[in-house]
Amino acid sequence: LIKDSVCFQIDESLKELYKGSGGSGSAAAIRIQFEYDVLNGVINDLTVNAFNDQDATDSLATIEKTQAGDLVIRDLAYMSLELLKRLIEKVVLFICRVNPTTKIYELINGNYEELNFDTIKRSMTKQQLPCLEKQVYLGWSDKLNVRLMIYLLPEEIVNERLRKARRNNNKKGRGQISKQYQARAHFNLFITNADKDVIPIEKVYLFYKLRWQIELMFKIWKSLCNIDKVKKVKRHRLECYIYSRLIFIVFAWQIIWITATVLFAIDNKPLSFFKTYKTLIRNKL
Repeated sequence: LIKDSVCFQIDESLKELYKGSGGSGSAAAIRIQFEYDVLNGVINDLTVNAFNDQDATDSLATIEKTQAGDLVIRDLAYMSLELLKRLIEKVVLFICRVNPTTKIYELINGNYEELNFDTIKRSMTKQQLPCLEKQVYLGWSDKLNVRLMIYLLPEEIVNERLRKARRNNNKKGRGQISKQYQARAHFNLFITNADKDVIPIEKVYLFYKLRWQIELMFKIWKSLCNIDKVKKVKRHRLECYIYSRLIFIVFAWQIIWITATVLFAIDNKPLSFFKTYKTLIRNKL
């Protein structure tokens, strides 16, 4: 199961119904939540909300649809410690990145000690290790036991990551980025509750990249289906426009998913969803 949201601005006359982020953009914006099963194409969630209905608050919305043995892959905005606890209780597997503010501990001689990422970086660099794995505990009070996969990044990526963090801090009037953030910026950090024999470290990043399939869908929604091309209209006309686009998207989705499944079974070839949506639009589905 992969989930994410897509956002776009609308005219600020609708800010009471669809509140935006404020700032330099429009005071009104829409957020659409989307979740589906990568294996069979079943859509779990497709809901239209105000922009300020954040991903974190939506993280538990579809948890009742999960079953033991499912694998949930989401961006870190959705993966609160509360959600992770609930998934563990339901024996649902997950792969996600670690929130930069989450404390990570190691159990050493019966004591919980916070990971020192400066030490880890020096050790991995010296031993020329591209990645390593640790059994860790998340949160000061929760102490959730998970596997942590640590991938060392090239310096150019680290420098760009730090530049973005500094720009963001300056934009929001914050102080200097912390030493802890600087240390953690050298890594991609992934966590999972799956056993090593189910998802070995060599497969974690590969599986996580499946999440980018949903970004491709959002590109289709915007560049081909024009779901975000909205004018200044009244609420009901706006909602009719958006829902009509979503109805088309779902109809096309069902056609494409069946076609893709058959094509892969017969010829072992993947189907381009982007090109197929383009074809369906051109032929006036």
